Amino acid sequence: MQTIHRRTELYLLPNLLTVVNVFFGYLSILSTFHGKYKWAAFWIFIAALMDAFDGIVARLTKTTTEIGIQLDSLADVISFGSATSFLIYFWGFFWIHPASFGIFFSFVFLAGGMLRLARYNILQKFKPDRKYYVGLTVPSASLFLAAIVFVKPQPLNVKLHSFFIAFLIIFVAGCMVSRIKYRNFLYFNPQKRIALRTAFIYVIIFASVVLFPKILLPIYFSINIVSGPVEHVFRRLKHQKQKVAVKQSG
Repeated sequence: MQTIHRRTELYLLPNLLTVVNVFFGYLSILSTFHGKYKWAAFWIFIAALMDAFDGIVARLTKTTTEIGIQLDSLADVISFGSATSFLIYFWGFFWIHPASFGIFFSFVFLAGGMLRLARYNILQKFKPDRKYYVGLTVPSASLFLAAIVFVKPQPLNVKLHSFFIAFLIIFVAGCMVSRIKYRNFLYFNPQKRIALRTAFIYVIIFASVVLFPKILLPIYFSINIVSGPVEHVFRRLKHQKQKVAVKQSG
């Protein structure tokens, strides 16, 4: 009886973290409506931490379930899709006329996130390689835009700046729905020990982000977004070189 109770608690723990993730996404939306854009971006960061923890806990406790996968995706739609869409609209496009301009581009991000999550849920049935994701993850895309708002929380009032944000949204949404592979930097095998050098690097990155968030957050998430396309190009070039070498040897 005690064993059954313990297993129930283990199943509840990752799902509870997912619900907490949604709570912070909800706080982000409320902060946006009250014009507190820096706080809205901050709550997205905290929601992302909860999102990372629930996945790690589920793997460590071996309590990954179908309902957990679906719940996680629903949480991502709220905490990262909707929260970021509202934040970008009110922060970057609210003042632009016609309003349809801002509505369109902020919705493009939400639509891209929903499509990405729908495909992710389907791919989970085929047990994909955990070291990579197909397409940019919705939290990564959300954190990139939230980092920009966190650095400059004052609402945009220059059309050129809003147009640049619109371009970034199109690029990020395209990365989410693409077939480009992105490395899973949070992947680890719980049955293997983490190398001391790897652990040291993670500690340095975490400490530097905490100490210099306004400088390093945009840089880190920008590198994360472009890493997929850059690696994709290098893989294609390597493949082309291999084909040429095979033809020449033949």
